[in-house]
Amino acid sequence: MLGVPAGRSLPVPGQDPGFVSRLRSVSRLRSLSRLRSRHDREIAALAVPALGSLIADPLLSLVDTSFVARVGTTELGALGVASALFAVSFFVFNFLEYGTTSEVARAVGAGDREAAGRAIVTSFAMAVVAGIVVMGVLESLARPLVGGLGGSGDVTDPAVTYVRIRALAAPAVLLVRWGHGAFRGLHDTKTPMWITLGINGVNLVLDPLLIFGLGWGIAGAAWATVVAQWLGAALFVWFILHRRRDQTGVRGVRP
Repeated sequence: MLGVPAGRSLPVPGQDPGFVSRLRSVSRLRSLSRLRSRHDREIAALAVPALGSLIADPLLSLVDTSFVARVGTTELGALGVASALFAVSFFVFNFLEYGTTSEVARAVGAGDREAAGRAIVTSFAMAVVAGIVVMGVLESLARPLVGGLGGSGDVTDPAVTYVRIRALAAPAVLLVRWGHGAFRGLHDTKTPMWITLGINGVNLVLDPLLIFGLGWGIAGAAWATVVAQWLGAALFVWFILHRRRDQTGVRGVRP
């Protein structure tokens, strides 16, 4: 037979165990790729936008890095030290986001919208207070903190400048985390995704304008991030405490 070595025959689908096994594997993969139930679709509707938010969130630092790298290696090194400091500073507040999600989701699942509103308002107050404290610490201890993370020599001054400017957005950072947590607890991951994309869009526009257009260098990158983060925080606050206050259960609630 043409194309078949002597002594061998073509596999017969009904008789070849390997063929049957491969056929079953393909069928299994196809079944996994389908959203076969309403619950599958609901999970996907929550998970896909949440994944988009997670992917978009680190873009602020990546965009800053790409533009600051064109300013100079000293500024790039300063940005690296400052970014590490902010990562460490806000890591300890992950509980604010995920704690808000669990408390709000538990209340919503129990049908207690008022309890969900209380959880949202309480975590909002915590975000504001904690953000002000972090801002004060970073503003007053910027230089020793930069030195503690290895910033020295020519890197120190631009790193301190970046830290002190971007520290002004510390409350905004925690309010954005609060907003993500509250919306996830309310089973809405699309709104945070669009707000996150908006934050990144503003930063992407302002970075070259402030860094190169106005000649502010690394300080321009910091100010671009501050404006973008406060815009995102304002949108979260507006949506949760005003635009959708009936849905979120915060009407008339006090922490």
